[in-house]
Amino acid sequence: MIFINPQWQGSGLTDDLKFGAETFKSYFKNFNTTVIPLSIKDLATIDNIKCFEPILEQTNFFKEILTDSKLNKISTIGGDCGIEIVPISYLNKIYEEDICVIWIDAHADLNTPNSSPSKTFHGMPLRILLGEGNEKFINLLFSTIKPEQVCFVGLRDIDEPESEYILKHHIPTVTNCQFVDIQNKIKNFKNVYIHLDLDVLDKSEFEFTMFPTNNGFLVADVVQLIEKIKAKHNVVGFCVTESTATTLEQLDKIKSILDQIEL
Repeated sequence: MIFINPQWQGSGLTDDLKFGAETFKSYFKNFNTTVIPLSIKDLATIDNIKCFEPILEQTNFFKEILTDSKLNKISTIGGDCGIEIVPISYLNKIYEEDICVIWIDAHADLNTPNSSPSKTFHGMPLRILLGEGNEKFINLLFSTIKPEQVCFVGLRDIDEPESEYILKHHIPTVTNCQFVDIQNKIKNFKNVYIHLDLDVLDKSEFEFTMFPTNNGFLVADVVQLIEKIKAKHNVVGFCVTESTATTLEQLDKIKSILDQIEL
């Protein structure tokens, strides 16, 4: 089962990610997919979170779908990174916390509403999964995770409060894309969840993201990393987020990544 979650409001008031999700929908038209509905609630900032109400409602939509699903593996396409709080918290509960979340992303997404400079939700989901942040979102989680269940890969744009949290909780951070450098950090877990924000890719490789930057990963290296993780661990969840591609041709560059999405 592949869930397509077109939530875009986590990136602020621009809806580029909605169109990116629509392109993904076309790409995966021959697969078994379920689309999470979008909310039409007001985009006001509440409790230091932009577009609070539609994001909260969409999170609840996703939770309701998963609650009675009995799924033990979940693939998800976004949308913004805020969609991650439902599938990760669900699988963490199913696997009784024997799950490592490999966060392959240029950003840590560890802000709270008070620490976030932008007040956009897609910079907060991992902190919410760790049980900190807005209580209404935390209350929608199936479970919370612990810092030792997280491994960062590819971080290169981190806010100071996020850096402080990573250091305080000794969260492993790997700057390259080599499996040999993460295997010792995740070896205690049988099960793995892979989060992949496409902004971790170098701009020359794929520019159709919210924050394309230089000094990122090559597509081929990311594919190789995913394949090696799959060979050594039980990958129970995989999510690709933050594409702004509006044509199938623009997705051609990451076809080898998207071919990995079905579990």
